[in-house]
Parts: sequence; structure tokens; C-alpha cells
Amino acid sequence: MTIYEKIQYLCDENGIKLATLCKEAKISKSTLSELKTGRTKTPSTQTLSKIANYFSVSLDYFDNDNIEDTKDELFQKRKLLFDMSKKATKEQLDTFLVMFKAVIDEKTE
Repeated sequence: MTIYEKIQYLCDENGIKLATLCKEAKISKSTLSELKTGRTKTPSTQTLSKIANYFSVSLDYFDNDNIEDTKDELFQKRKLLFDMSKKATKEQLDTFLVMFKAVIDEKTE
């Protein structure tokens, strides 16, 4: 998957139009156009950082295709957690955070 395809995928998954991404992340439309047509293979690190920050993904998301499946799977799981959290009450989120922290702390001991 190309960088442009990954950006398009993120937009589609989040219901965001490319024009909205450009406007809100403060990147030029021509940058995405150059990526789409293949005239540019990789945008600047600054541009990728803006896009990564906008979608709350790491810069690694745009890296090597050979580890793409793992990253996509992690992205999907993180997105699912985020989407589920939007439906939760404050009390449910507090409970989840305590449980999540306990699981994470257990794995690092």
C-alpha cells in the first residue's frame, strides 16, 4: 500500500474528506495530489507528522509495507477501543482505565 493509499484509508475509516484533512492538518492539497499521481513517493517528515498527528497514528504507520499487516491490525484495535470509548459513560471509562492499566502493568512486571 502506498503512502497515499494509507492516507486515503485513514480518511475513509474516519469519515474524513481529503480536503478536510488538508484544511484541518494545514497541508497543501497539491502535496496529496503529487502523492496520488506518483510524482512524489514520500512527502516531507513534517507533512507526514501533521497527518499522523491528525489521525493519532505513529509515523511508523507510513513505513515499510512488510510490517503493514501488523500495524493495520494494531490500528484497527486501537480504533475499536477509541470508538467504543465514545459510547461509554464517565464511570465506565474510569473502570476501563483502571482495568487497562492493571493489564498493562502486569505485562511490564
